[in-house]
Amino acid sequence: MTARIADVLLKGLKNRGKKFQNFPKYQMSELESHRIVFAEFELDTARRKLYRDGRSVTLYSKTFDLLEFLAEKSGTVITKNDILNRVWAGQFVEEANLSVQISALRKALGESKDAPRFIVTIPGTGYKFVADVHNPGDTPDQESRELAARDEEINKLAAGRIGESRSDQRYALFAAAGLGLLILFGLAAYRYFSDDQEKRIDSIAVLPFVSQNLNSGNEYLADGLAESVIYSLSGLPELRVMSRNSTFRYRGSEADAKSIGLELNVQAILTGRVVQQNDNLSVSAELVSANDNSVIWGEQFTRKMSDLERLQTEIAEAFSQKLRPKVINTGIYPADRPQLDNPETYRLYLLGRYHLNRLTDDDFRKAADYFQQVIARQPNYAPAYAGLAESHHRLSGYNAVSPHHGFPKAREAALKALELDPTLAEAHATLAAVKHLYDWDWPAAEAEFMRAIELNPNSSDTRQTYGFYLSTLGRFDEAIAEIRRAQELDPLSIEKIAGLGEVHYLRRNYDQAIEHYHKVLDMEPNSGFAHWATGRALLANGKYEEAIAAFRRSIPLSGDSPDERAELARAFARMGRKEDAVKIVDELKRMSESRYVAPVSIASIYGELGNPDLAFTWFDKAVADKDFLLVLLKVDPMFDNVRADARFAVILRRVGLPE
Repeated sequence: MTARIADVLLKGLKNRGKKFQNFPKYQMSELESHRIVFAEFELDTARRKLYRDGRSVTLYSKTFDLLEFLAEKSGTVITKNDILNRVWAGQFVEEANLSVQISALRKALGESKDAPRFIVTIPGTGYKFVADVHNPGDTPDQESRELAARDEEINKLAAGRIGESRSDQRYALFAAAGLGLLILFGLAAYRYFSDDQEKRIDSIAVLPFVSQNLNSGNEYLADGLAESVIYSLSGLPELRVMSRNSTFRYRGSEADAKSIGLELNVQAILTGRVVQQNDNLSVSAELVSANDNSVIWGEQFTRKMSDLERLQTEIAEAFSQKLRPKVINTGIYPADRPQLDNPETYRLYLLGRYHLNRLTDDDFRKAADYFQQVIARQPNYAPAYAGLAESHHRLSGYNAVSPHHGFPKAREAALKALELDPTLAEAHATLAAVKHLYDWDWPAAEAEFMRAIELNPNSSDTRQTYGFYLSTLGRFDEAIAEIRRAQELDPLSIEKIAGLGEVHYLRRNYDQAIEHYHKVLDMEPNSGFAHWATGRALLANGKYEEAIAAFRRSIPLSGDSPDERAELARAFARMGRKEDAVKIVDELKRMSESRYVAPVSIASIYGELGNPDLAFTWFDKAVADKDFLLVLLKVDPMFDNVRADARFAVILRRVGLPE
């Protein structure tokens, strides 16, 4: 009978194992030494998790390392140097990085510098962790004490049986121990299975809304509504919202919620249907369980076209209110942001978002134009400035315009957006990119990235760009963690898969980089970027003929981009085909007379050709132009041929990178 009960309990726990792991209170005793308790928090150093009242608290990798070190040294003043040596062992980092991580840790623990509960700043010295820290085994709770008392009573009864043989006594002790263990598992299972709350929803995918009877030229409205809802819901803490890059791949798909949920690893799917009837717009929205395809919530909204912006806000608010009992710590939906004053202005804004997401140079220009029209109509609308900032940032980031032309405009628009609304995560993300790629203000860039992620933890693009920032500093473990998180939010995105390949390439794990690039090519065989990136990894790995073949494939697929030609020239130079390499250099110089060509690309070719003087002439030009490829100086293999030159250290310092 006892064995049967145990079998049932263990099967139940196995089936619900994932959620059961979220209850650190019931972990097995051998892990107790890896757990540190203070106040309402529990730090599981074995699993690198922080819990607050049993619920997981998100921490960055370095933030966790910092908390672990502070907790270990509780009650002791720790110098800044000691912390830097422990948390950033073997890395050269600025003291500002420590301040950023301390700030992030304080936010995670719910305290401020002016009213510290846990971390006290010791001016001119360092920090002191002042919480009462103990091992969970040191202070058993009431439940543990009751279990211990029961075990003791059972053991006494077993030991007190008169006339029992030693084997009987051993059997009694084993039975007592087994019963105690069964009680422990039973209590945990009872706590879990008897929970009468509905299963919490912590992840969702918003599919592209289906348009029906929309007038010609208004098809973008359905996409705009879905994207606006995605953005609105992304601000809900602890709700994982899939990126549009992944969800919009299901446009026109017949797949049901269960299969989509399995592919995207989400618990629920939000669908919508948009119908236009004269001047009215009707939107039917449904939230469907990915577990069994059942409808959790559904509602229909009918509004005038003039109420279009308010309509998307109402959908997001109604949905979040429905989820509020099921989502942990949802917070409050930011419905107090200014609305656009007429439907035409909102139509222009949606058109800007539509073109921004098409990811071509021409579309970035169109997006900037639409956002400018919105600003001209309503100068106090912060999201339009944020969209304008992103448009200019992408134009420079794609080398469509020179850094001096695009990045300053991006900065100006982002700062204006934040002046109007300091909580706009995308404006902080764009400002972070500008500070990283153009200003070379590394601490300020990281602070902006962390603020953007704090405001919108569901932005896969922000996490990927932060991962790239970390890669340029050689902080590869942190970079991989961020990009993997981006991939969780955007699992079907080839950009995120390629991003992991880039980290491995910069880390000189070329085989792993190629593996990720091939995954991209399996999904998108005509990706010019993936062929180009594969060629770079092959070239660095000494596979010259294969690299040249990859570069030749990438050139026509990338619109004859200068970057692809430059890499082909490097491959020719590496193989000793110097005349072919010089021919491409001359082509790039002529090309630069009519379009932007990154000076770093030409400098790297001269480095391969064994002409360091010309290489550093172009490096000087790159510094003057603020060529954003210079942020890769510390880690990219394409600079290895000139890395030993004394002038290279000078360029590193000019970019603000440690030697």
